[in-house]
Amino acid sequence: MEHSNDVLSFAAGRIRLDCAKRTLVTDGRPAKLGGRAFDLLEALVARRDRVVPKQELLDVVWPGLVVEENNLQVHVVTLRKLLGPQSIATAPGRG
Repeated sequence: MEHSNDVLSFAAGRIRLDCAKRTLVTDGRPAKLGGRAFDLLEALVARRDRVVPKQELLDVVWPGLVVEENNLQVHVVTLRKLLGPQSIATAPGRG
């Protein structure tokens, strides 16, 4: 997994993502986020300018492993709970 040195703020500063330190802060509080969920968030942020196919995310977050799509769905739900329901859009049939 590639890690950037970026510190990014979203939602008028309500959400702060520090990729180098692998921390996520929401509303001034550290968010509890597992490693794979953080990897997914980092992958989505790095690709935020385009629709990302599910298979690409599976390959990035679980490199070299065969995993079921529901693993991805579980982590997307976790991220939506932390960041808000509109934080991650799903394009049916596209990603």
